[in-house]
Amino acid sequence: MSVCTSLQAGQPDKDKKDRIFPNEKMIKELNLSDKQIENLQKADNELKAKMESFRDQKNAFKKEMKGEMKKMKDDRREMLKSNLSKDQYIAYLELQVDRLQKMNFRNKRPHGPRPQFGPQRHQGNLQRHQDNANRENTPEPSK
Repeated sequence: MSVCTSLQAGQPDKDKKDRIFPNEKMIKELNLSDKQIENLQKADNELKAKMESFRDQKNAFKKEMKGEMKKMKDDRREMLKSNLSKDQYIAYLELQVDRLQKMNFRNKRPHGPRPQFGPQRHQGNLQRHQDNANRENTPEPSK
């Protein structure tokens, strides 16, 4: 009463949800009985359901936290508006813009992942190699 299908090599990972546990190779190598196969499949289905539930809770928690953080930022903005004069609030916003620009554009590049592909990844190396080539091709002054 084996109800398993084998996976072909090279099959994309997008079919992960369609995989059968235990697979034919495991059944054969471990010499599993039909009862063991049934128990393993049942336990695997329960585990998959728990994992899916956990993922849903995690996503809902992230959305909830994001909403709460936005509300706190809005509350802070309102608190500043109510306690500062109009000119002070404008000056505060200008300081925030300056701070963010300094933070994000240090060394003339934004923070975050560096480009992994393309010529922009090697600009520093390219400049260094060009400088070295220019030095090698420039005749030394005679003494």
